[in-house]
Amino acid sequence: QPSSQPSSQPSTQPSSSPSKGCETAYAQAPPNNNGTCFLDIDEDEDGKFDFNQWGWTIGPLAEEEYEFAIYAAAAQCDTDKGDLVGTLYVSYMDAEVNVTYIISEYAQVSMTETHLYVGTDILPTNKGGKSTVSPGQYPYKEEYEDGQTRVEYIIEDYVGDFIYVVAHATVCEDLE
Repeated sequence: QPSSQPSSQPSTQPSSSPSKGCETAYAQAPPNNNGTCFLDIDEDEDGKFDFNQWGWTIGPLAEEEYEFAIYAAAAQCDTDKGDLVGTLYVSYMDAEVNVTYIISEYAQVSMTETHLYVGTDILPTNKGGKSTVSPGQYPYKEEYEDGQTRVEYIIEDYVGDFIYVVAHATVCEDLE
């Protein structure tokens, strides 16, 4: 299992599951640990924030192994309002990036889709070349008919001295 340095130190038992239905979830790193809330990004430096959707971009990250908390329903990037549902493991070594989403059994949710961005820019870009936080425009994405609690992406032949990661999932309450 990847090491925890640097880590956002998620607790081992997430809080209660998200309210009924499905919720948006993002991997989070605190601002002092290479995390930036979408709501705080002003790329064009015009004094206005560029995005009105919550979520986090993580980076820049050097070659290393990392772990980050995954929060669902953390509106306005306020983790106190959200639910800790799992952990994202990122391993960046020798031109290979391995990203693994693991949803905790205590969360009582599973993933119905994942969207992932890994790159040298703080955010992915859309077809028009503008930065985007819209998960559907991230380059790596999967949907799952049967909810998943573990999903892994392996990106080979990555070229860059560092990476940024934006990891999104839709998590839905387990129906048993």
